[in-house]
Amino acid sequence: MALAITLLDAVWLTRSGITLVPDGFVRAAGLVAALLALAFLFGPIKSEPKLRTMALASAGLIAITLPIAVLHYLTATWSLPLADPQLAGFEAAIGFDWPAWLGVLEAHPGLARWLALAYHTSGPQVGLTVVVLAATRRVGRLWAYVRMFGVLLLAVVAIAALVPAAGPFAHYGVTAFAEGSLETTGALWHLDALTKLRAGTMQTLALGDIRGLVTFPSFHVCLAALTAWALAPVRVLGPVAVALNAIIMVATLGAGGHYLPDLLAGLALSALVIGGRAVLDRRRLAQVPGRR
Repeated sequence: MALAITLLDAVWLTRSGITLVPDGFVRAAGLVAALLALAFLFGPIKSEPKLRTMALASAGLIAITLPIAVLHYLTATWSLPLADPQLAGFEAAIGFDWPAWLGVLEAHPGLARWLALAYHTSGPQVGLTVVVLAATRRVGRLWAYVRMFGVLLLAVVAIAALVPAAGPFAHYGVTAFAEGSLETTGALWHLDALTKLRAGTMQTLALGDIRGLVTFPSFHVCLAALTAWALAPVRVLGPVAVALNAIIMVATLGAGGHYLPDLLAGLALSALVIGGRAVLDRRRLAQVPGRR
């Protein structure tokens, strides 16, 4: 999957005129190679199955994330009509007032900061999930997590390519914030890149400059649901992870700069992928002789 998307990226980059700044990508490729070398070391040379699993899973996550991240930027060059009016209209139709929610966060800066803090734990939780599942010998669950991570990320990028949006901060023209009331980096940092990509004026792309451009559906919600599922069976940590990731989903509306439909679509997509895997697992189990 990673190789196929990398080849697609290479062809698309050539035709788009965008040049990759190699440094960051070379370092990331080197990290993947180092992790694979460690996995080999902890296999036949020095038997450490837990460390081997951690290294392999980490290499897999990095290897699939990087080419999809580049693809994500390339699809933005299609410059399809922004869907912000439709997304805002849908949430208004079901009774959700996004500007009013922003007002609540600005009136309660402590709540806004805690939600923003929870929102930014999504990335570190991926590493935690790899370590915990490998350490507790839940290898099957870990590899399911890695596979579904790749599937969800690719699905989100594909949907966002067809339904692009700038997000509610841009749509509602929110440009001034009460100092310290709301962390808005995740909500605004993508707009400059999105504008350049849609205008065809971006000439170079460095790994360190890649930001999440997706509004609909929310990948943070997908990742929160997937991480909660992965860690749920773990004693003590499981209930904490479920609660924290439920908070992250709420935080996407403010700190993440998402519409309510983004959250709902992320939940639906996660349920489809996680539920689909459960159905396939039951069918495989039913085909095993002597099992029902």
